[in-house]
Amino acid sequence: MMTLELDSAWTLVAALATILLGQRLNRALPALERASIPPAVTAGLLLSVLLAVLRAGGVLDLRLSTVPRDVLLLVFFSSLGFGAHLGRLATAGKGALVICLAIVLVALGQNLVGAALARAFGEPAAMGLFIGSAAYLGGHGTATAWAGVPQVAGLAGVLEVGLGSATLGLVLGGLVAGPVAAWLARRSQGGAGPAEAAAPGADEAPPRESPFSSDRWLLPLLCLTACVAVGPLLREALAATGLQVPGFLTVLLSAVLLTNLADALRKPFDTEATDLVGTLALRLFLAIAMLSLDWVALAAQLPLLLTGAVAQTLLTVAVGLLVVYTLFGRGRDGAAACGGFIGFSLGAMPVGLAVMRRLNTKVGETPRALLAITLAASLFTDTANALILTTLLRWFGP
Repeated sequence: MMTLELDSAWTLVAALATILLGQRLNRALPALERASIPPAVTAGLLLSVLLAVLRAGGVLDLRLSTVPRDVLLLVFFSSLGFGAHLGRLATAGKGALVICLAIVLVALGQNLVGAALARAFGEPAAMGLFIGSAAYLGGHGTATAWAGVPQVAGLAGVLEVGLGSATLGLVLGGLVAGPVAAWLARRSQGGAGPAEAAAPGADEAPPRESPFSSDRWLLPLLCLTACVAVGPLLREALAATGLQVPGFLTVLLSAVLLTNLADALRKPFDTEATDLVGTLALRLFLAIAMLSLDWVALAAQLPLLLTGAVAQTLLTVAVGLLVVYTLFGRGRDGAAACGGFIGFSLGAMPVGLAVMRRLNTKVGETPRALLAITLAASLFTDTANALILTTLLRWFGP
């Protein structure tokens, strides 16, 4: 069998080609686009199956460099931190606090359910995180990141379980959230509470130059790369005190501290640039991870994956109904918030927003729900999920 090892440059070429192929496949199959399946996942799954067949047939063993993936991971989590303007949550009123509470509950619940299922299938409890919030609430990028931490290095198939769960979550989020939200809206007869608007100046931004101006990108890129550089130093400092945390988490926390310090000084960063860099990093990172899938390990864990998907769907819908809908207000805003919450807690933020937009076309606008979901999900989810995963991983042990 021929073995082909790609260096960093060719690994990036393969990742970009995978994303472009995925875009074509999504356009050819609109159902994939409607379900918000990322192009890297669409083509990555297809190509990884093809590579598995070639490997099993003794034709070709393709190996990708891990260097770009490791760097892209740090860049992505740094960009997430720059989007965590925690002070803005207070401007969204009670609705955002309800969503934050639900996020904490669903993260804890998904992981405890995942750990229980992992134990039931004869796996270590730590495996449960990858059929828990690392995959469902976190998504493909978060699942891949946590699969690389030393505490789970000895768990066979952990990456495949995480990516498989995240993919199932995307599909289930789109299938389940919409019908639940529509049923709640009909049940509440379209009632809605008063809309809460953002506080004056909450979304104001300083005048910006053209997005193609290199001057505009210098400061955001300096801050982003500084966090990528400072993160490992902070990790070493914490390790010296006996606290072991993943390198990407210290990069995330560095960015959170920096962006909130800038907000406090009333010198907010131009996060449009860091968002774009982070999105590109995530797409490349995800393509490399999908191409590296081991389908033998994935097939072996299929019963655990499917059982986890059913259990996590039931749990997330329960939190949406009992916490989000009940505390948010039993009107159409509450219905939209519940649907959006289920969509992003099982799948991804685009899934949740798509569910809310579809509901808006049927029952009317729900500005309070849209504001709360957008702010709480984008500013709170990743940081809260990372801290919960860190705590539970230390508790479960290797």
